[in-house]
Amino acid sequence: MISMMYMPVFDVEHIQNTIVQPLSAYEKKHDASSLKEIHDSIRIALMMVNGFREILDDLNFNEDKLRTLQFNLDDNYDVVEKVLQVNSDFITREMIEKLLTQMAKLDMEIGDLILEHHHAS
Repeated sequence: MISMMYMPVFDVEHIQNTIVQPLSAYEKKHDASSLKEIHDSIRIALMMVNGFREILDDLNFNEDKLRTLQFNLDDNYDVVEKVLQVNSDFITREMIEKLLTQMAKLDMEIGDLILEHHHAS
């Protein structure tokens, strides 16, 4: 009598439920930043922008560096604004809006400082 070798059935549903879905959930959990991490990052950015606004007038005037900062600020503003458009968390949206406001104010203040130095000379 020939013994038949046992062939397990390829159970797609079992594989989906025990391997694929848990891996997918793990990847999402570890690839995505937590809301706390996002809030912390926004707070740090806001602190830096506000701090820079406070010392802007006390800095040595270097137009090239200020223009570079202004262009970088514009680029970063666009990136942060895109994040705002896709974010649905109310608290996060409020924080991002406050950051965008402060970034816009800093941008304008840098422009004003450059104009002042042009008119002063």
